[in-house]
Amino acid sequence: MEKKNMSRREAIRAMVLAGAGLAAGHSLVGAPLRASGLMPEDWKFTEPAKGDQVIHRSWKSLGGESISLLGMGCMRFPRKGSGRRAPLDQDVINMMIDYALEHGINYFDTAPAYGDSERATGEALSRHKRGDYLIATKMSNFSNADLGACKTMFANSLKNLRTDYVDYFLLHSIGSVDDFRKRFVDNGLLPYLQDLRKKGTIRHLGFSFHGSNAALKALIEMPYEWEFVQIQMNYVDWKNMPLEDSDEPCDSETLYKMLEAKNIPVVIMEPIRGGALANVSSGLQGRLAERFPTLSPAGVALTFASSYPGVMCTLSGMSNMQQLMENVYTFSHFKPFGEADNEYLMEMARLYNGNPHIPCTACRYCMPCPRGVDIPGVFAVYNGLSDELMLPDPSNKREKGYKEKKKKFLTRYATLAKDTDASACVMCNACLPKCPQRIRIPEQMRMVHKLVKNLG
Repeated sequence: MEKKNMSRREAIRAMVLAGAGLAAGHSLVGAPLRASGLMPEDWKFTEPAKGDQVIHRSWKSLGGESISLLGMGCMRFPRKGSGRRAPLDQDVINMMIDYALEHGINYFDTAPAYGDSERATGEALSRHKRGDYLIATKMSNFSNADLGACKTMFANSLKNLRTDYVDYFLLHSIGSVDDFRKRFVDNGLLPYLQDLRKKGTIRHLGFSFHGSNAALKALIEMPYEWEFVQIQMNYVDWKNMPLEDSDEPCDSETLYKMLEAKNIPVVIMEPIRGGALANVSSGLQGRLAERFPTLSPAGVALTFASSYPGVMCTLSGMSNMQQLMENVYTFSHFKPFGEADNEYLMEMARLYNGNPHIPCTACRYCMPCPRGVDIPGVFAVYNGLSDELMLPDPSNKREKGYKEKKKKFLTRYATLAKDTDASACVMCNACLPKCPQRIRIPEQMRMVHKLVKNLG
């Protein structure tokens, strides 16, 4: 048995050192990132010890259940090869989930909208005792809210997850009261789900939210028993989280405090803003390292989101062993930030927001585009150059470094596959209702295309 365990640990270490399963747009660890210039030279990744366990919090309102403060988001699992159509790498997923469970992570979040994620998650988790892990999945009824279709979706979730009950079930991505009523009330779905909760098929019922402060206030004041709510929360969105299709106020601070006042446990999504806060500009990385020398940029973002006492679980969409091991170390040596730390991060947020940025989290809900546009890919190029302070301004060609910025932008933009860049967008608007961030995608595509033309 000892020989088998040693072989497994050695295999994990070999994967890390080899950089297996690296995913663009996410934090890397150790030498590869330092060599790229995206991590302070003095930051050292420490491999978690065998006995390291991530911190847990228990919740009286949830029956005293002990939940790992770090949850595994299962949307960005590693794939065999590049591209969204490449199959998931089940062997690596199994190893990651084994490692997560070994180090105390017990909350696993997936959804039917995440492609093959439910099936892969179920296959990996079913190799362990059912009582050792908590499954969170969702009702992703965006395209068809018919009650029969919703019942079929739930049945398929149970089948894919290889279980006869779901621990934490969410109404997926509610954006407004009208959206809530249309998808969950008017069709009779909510009474059906409440009945499943009474029977134990659903243990806890909540919802994930992408909307305004006013919309959340209205939802949690309705006569429904919400046991938990999932919101987007990070230090950049803490004071202001613009909604692309609305001028209504929205910020993580208000959303969180409304839920805390109602004693509703909070699950955090996008604590690293889809990977953006793991790959902030070199200037911001230096400033973060001055204040938090033992944390990577991703570790800073995760610690900020998790420091608030009403947070039940902070989700991280880990795509490889490096990210998982780094996060396990952060949460097994967790030290919550104080008021001075948070004030410092508000200044970092101000600097971050000083650069143009499209609030895409690479969730890929907008895909596939009918015209083949790689929407997240186009936004990743634009945001990447913005975060590096390398966006060229065609109206100021005499700016110092303009030629270098222009060359870098056009070179990176040219890496997009043929006919998938912003020029292929015909503004059909098919993507608009799918985006949880409310991004005016066609308008942003037109903006990027205009920038490219002006650079030509």
